[in-house]
Formats: sequence, structure tokens, C-alpha cells
Amino acid sequence: MTKTYAHIAALCVFVASAASAQQIPIGRIDAMPNIPAPYEMRDWKKTALSYDSLVFVSDREGEHLPLRAIVTSTVNYPNHPSFGMPTYVGTNSPKQYEAINQLPAVISGALVGVDKRTQGGRDWALMSEEFFNRRPAENVYLNAPSSTSGSDWWYAVMPNVFFYQLASLYPGTGDYAAQFRTVADRWHTAVAAMGGNAAPWRRPSMQYRGWYLSTMTPNASGVPEPESAG
Repeated sequence: MTKTYAHIAALCVFVASAASAQQIPIGRIDAMPNIPAPYEMRDWKKTALSYDSLVFVSDREGEHLPLRAIVTSTVNYPNHPSFGMPTYVGTNSPKQYEAINQLPAVISGALVGVDKRTQGGRDWALMSEEFFNRRPAENVYLNAPSSTSGSDWWYAVMPNVFFYQLASLYPGTGDYAAQFRTVADRWHTAVAAMGGNAAPWRRPSMQYRGWYLSTMTPNASGVPEPESAG
């Protein structure tokens, strides 16, 4: 048996053992109801639809409204416009748009049945690709259209996680197919630079604040965020 198969067999045994484990009875916990009464679940689909309508459909004007703007001075894909949403209502930097806010907004609408490719005569999925920093030094989704990786794992990794979800909902959109592969290749190269390897198996070191894709070197200052391995 090869080492790889041995690892797989050990994992299967571990999972099977975990699945057969039983919770130890605790009297006070057992006395609690599985569902409290009275209990009312918020209608989250209605909430998502209301939010989507407020942001993407409504053109109402007023304090802090509207909550999105059409951006024509695009950087990465100048052949089509993008859009921008303030990070939070009432911000002092209304044109500071973030991928970790905008991509989930498009995704949430899609998940509750809104076709974000045609809503209001606009393709919000296509306009989202402006967050792909199309420069050889980066070539991944980042939190702003013109940004750099390295300052924080969160802002370098999460926009790509959201993009993969968006690409699964709207495959074939714009440059999604090429971006999908490029993102994977860039992070594969980064993991190898961190010391990771598949054969022979070797775990990468991610005890860093962030990772500079431009130089494939770590940001070792500040608080490390090894949970980025997830």
C-alpha cells in the first residue's frame, strides 16, 4: 500500500469513528427544547429580496441614497461599466467600494431567484469582474479594482472565494472561465512558495499576516492569520 493510500485509509477510519461517537447525556441540556416556544424564524428570503430591490432596483433619492452607483471609469475591463456600493450606509468615503461587500450582494440576489444578468437591464455579474486585478503581479480578485495583496489574508482570499461562488451561479460570464483557472494557478504557486507540496506531501507554512503575490513572499509583521489555510 502506498503512503497516499495509507493516509486515505487512516482518514476513513477516523471519519467512521467520529460518526459513531455519541454525545454524553447532560441532564440540564437534555431538558432544553430543541426549538424554543414561542419561536418565529425571520423570513430570510423576503429579507434578501427586499435588500436586493433596495440596492439594485430602487433609484430613490434621499439621505445616503441611492445605495449603488454605475462606474464607467473602469480599470481592469474598460470595455464595460462596473458598479459601486458604499461599504456601509453613511460612510465618509462613499466611493470606497469593496469586493467583500459587493460580490456577496450579487450572490445573495441570485440565491433567492433574481437573475442578476438581466436585472434592470444590467448584467451585475459581468460588472463584478472589475474586482479581478488583471495585472501579472496579482491576477486574482482583490478587495478593490486597483489593489495589492499582502496586507491581510482576509482581503486577498475572500474576494476569490466569493468569485468562485458567483462563477458557479453564472458560468460563462465575461472573462470568468479564464479568471477561474488563473486564480487557482496563482494560489497554487503561492502555496508552493510557502513550502507546500503534494508529492511528497508537505504542509505549507501560513503563519503570516498576509502574502504578497507580487513577490511570492510573506508579510510576517503584525498578527499571523494561519486560518487562511481554510
